[in-house]
Amino acid sequence: MANWYDDQLSNKNYLSPIGFLFVLDKARKVSFLCQQADIPEMTLGEVQIPTRGLVPIPVEGNMRYSQLTINFIVDENLENYLQLHNWMRALGTPQDFTERKVWREKYAEHPSRDPRFSDATLQVLNNNNNANFDVVFKDLFPTSLSTLSFDVTQTDNDYFTATATFQYTLYEIRRVNSQTRRT
Repeated sequence: MANWYDDQLSNKNYLSPIGFLFVLDKARKVSFLCQQADIPEMTLGEVQIPTRGLVPIPVEGNMRYSQLTINFIVDENLENYLQLHNWMRALGTPQDFTERKVWREKYAEHPSRDPRFSDATLQVLNNNNNANFDVVFKDLFPTSLSTLSFDVTQTDNDYFTATATFQYTLYEIRRVNSQTRRT
């Protein structure tokens, strides 16, 4: 028989919103100045199975993941901003096809890996600033990049932050030095 103590939390520390590192394989300069990253929402769709004369029976369906959004400080030379900008241009309709070709050759790490996509990791730290768990995003690519609005009427010198939104196949939450949790 199970003991009531086994059902209690073993670690009573709270998760801190400021303890994280974000690593984007294809845009390391964005990773360095990342200020905010979210674990996206996930929803389980349902399929309604009709029944004769009764209320339809809901059955679990496909998993849906929301987009990943990050905020990062833009450096003075736009190096981190341009990493995402150029990636999106190569994925979209470039000015000419050599732009896409240059991108594919630059990021063709492995012949079996598609250079259009990247993996990313949101590493969450514990209260001692040690790695606690990783959220690993698979086959990620940027879908939007925010504007940079120059304005001489501002009274303070607030440095630019940009928002980037990504689509991905799935994410997994992995305990550091442990097995993968399915998500």
